[in-house]
Parts: sequence; structure tokens; C-alpha cells
Amino acid sequence: MFCISVSFKKTPANVRQRFSFLEEEAKVFLDKLIKEQWITGGVIVSTCNRSECYFTGSKAYLSKIENWFAGYKKIDREWMKQYCLYYSGKRAVQHLYKVTAGLDSMVLGEDEILRQVKEAYLSAKEQGVVNSELNIIFQGAFNCAKLTKSETAISNTPVSIGTLTANMVENYLEEKELPKKVLVIGATGKIGSIVAKDLISKGICVTGTTRSHIREDGVMLQGGEEIAWIPFDKRYEELSGVSAVVSATGSPHYTITKDAFEKKCGKMQEYLLVDLAVPYDIDQELAQLDDVTLYDIDYFENLSSENYNIKLNEIDKAKNILAECVEEVQKKLLIREFQIKQEESFQEKWFCKMISYLRDALDSEQLEMVLTKIVKESKKEDRR
Repeated sequence: MFCISVSFKKTPANVRQRFSFLEEEAKVFLDKLIKEQWITGGVIVSTCNRSECYFTGSKAYLSKIENWFAGYKKIDREWMKQYCLYYSGKRAVQHLYKVTAGLDSMVLGEDEILRQVKEAYLSAKEQGVVNSELNIIFQGAFNCAKLTKSETAISNTPVSIGTLTANMVENYLEEKELPKKVLVIGATGKIGSIVAKDLISKGICVTGTTRSHIREDGVMLQGGEEIAWIPFDKRYEELSGVSAVVSATGSPHYTITKDAFEKKCGKMQEYLLVDLAVPYDIDQELAQLDDVTLYDIDYFENLSSENYNIKLNEIDKAKNILAECVEEVQKKLLIREFQIKQEESFQEKWFCKMISYLRDALDSEQLEMVLTKIVKESKKEDRR
């Protein structure tokens, strides 16, 4: 297998978008390569952070594929040389497995890439351009990703400030048995929108503030997720109807002050206040009130740092799992290729048992040497 890769590691976003493929573009591209017989199978993975072409066939056609790629995407060939990374054989398999397990992502261990690779594989399979070699390799990649996620803490240890905040809010509301209603001040911002999205995914009702015009019914859909929007000036009026407030704005002034909070809330109830802004959005004196729990950005940044260290400590375990999975698929591919060459021999039970024994006893390099030797001796025997 071969791989041509463009990713965030080497390529800026404005260049990556030139290499990206829409689903229909990927189908046209692969169809051309198959019809020209430059490849025997292919899968194209295209996300906001990477565009990668995985294909099987002869290395002799690589330059033709590069030329067609550059022409199809209207990219200068020099860009290919500057930004593309090339992998072949075992290194291509290792790269795919690393990508699929989330070990090559911006956010270490993220799950989204596994879904994206699966969709790319299924699309190519439906198109009829996934051969048996690619099928073995990609199925192995998915199994490897599952093992990595289930046997290490890389994927289930969040480091995003937004996700950590949403998790903590959820736990607080459940522990205190409070209504699952949260006000997010600055819900249209980078961090605030992540918090709002994650809270909604947990079944929590979210009200967001906005300084811009909203619909008359005060409800707006974003990506299929329903948020109740209120003007920023109405934020204090909303306090009596929620159990927690998350504030993440770039405002130079407090979004919640102690005096206004006490006046607007009337009879005090338990509140969770989360301040994700620098400088502070929420008056820190609110932490002195008996029924108020206040966390600031430092708490979550420390938690994020601790979680990232946990992820780093799990990397070696994940790499070992990956290495074992790559070794296993390499053996499968070697035996598959050998079986094609020695089809008659595989009809003998003793021969199949011998191959099975060799597979368990040897690593992939040793197995390749032995199988190559068997093929050579078999050819000598045929000539006699």
C-alpha cells in the first residue's frame, strides 16, 4: 500500500484546502486511477486537518498519479514536493493505524478521525474500489483504534477547556439534583460555543446570550442543536431559571457582579458559576456566598494540563498496541499473497497447519523470508 499525505503538521490551512476532496471529487479521482490501471484499489480520507490518498498497485505509476493529482486539483507540482508526505509498504500501514487511532491528531486521541476514516472507507467500498488488500488493512486499522481506545486512557481523558467545563457542570447538576438548565454568556464565542454544544449533547437545556439580532421567538438552531437566545442585557433576569452560569466573553467589564446577582436572584438557591474569561467575567466576591460555587479558568487549565500528562503517559502503551496490530496485519498480507502463489498447497491440511505455526512463531520479517524461500524452492521443483 502507498499513501500520499497532506496534514496540519506540515501544511497551513490555506494550502490544505487546495488538496481537500469533496466526496464526489474523491469518487471521480479514484475512478480515473482505476480505469487507467494505475492503482488496484484506493481510499481517500479528506478532513479539515488532512487529505490522504491510500492506494495499492505498482510504484511505477506513482509519478502518473502525482501528475494527475496536481492537474485535477490545479496544484503546482512544486507544491506536491513541498507539502506532501509519502509512505509505502509497512510505513504506510503504520501511518494509517496511527491516524485512525487518533495518535496523529491535533487533539491527541480524538474520536472524530475514526468516524471520518470509516466513512471514507465505506464510500470507496460502495464505489467498488476497495480490494482485498485494502479491506484487510482498513479493517485492521478500525480494530486497532478500538483496542487503543478501550485499553488506554488517551481518548477518554479530555483536555479541551470547553469539554472539561461541560463535564464538570453535568456532574455538579447531577450530584446536587438540580434542574438541568444552564446560562452560557458568550455562547457565540470560541470557548462558549463548545461548552454550549457539549452541554446540549448531554441533554442539558442551554440559554445563550447574544448582542446581535435574534428571531422573535428567541430560539435559533445551530447545526441542528436548539439554543434559547436572549439579549445580553437580559442575563440577570434569566438567573432564577437556571442552575449554573458559564461566562466566556472578551468583555473588559464584569458580566455578573455580586450586587446585581444578589438583587436579581431574590431568595438564594444553589448556583454553580464558571468563569472562563481573562480578565474575569464574574465578580470573584461571589465565591464568598454560601450557596455559590465558583470556578475560574485556572482550575480548568490545571485540569487540562493534568489530563494531557495522563495522555502522554499512555502514549507508549498505545504505540505498543499499534505495533502489535501492524505486525498482525503484515502477517495476514504476507500469507494472503503467499496463498495466491501456492493455492494448491493450501488444500493440504498439514500445509495450512505449518503456515499457522510459522505465523505464530515468527515476526513479519522472518515470516516473509521463510515464505519467499518456500516459493523459490517450489519454483525450482517445478522446473525439474
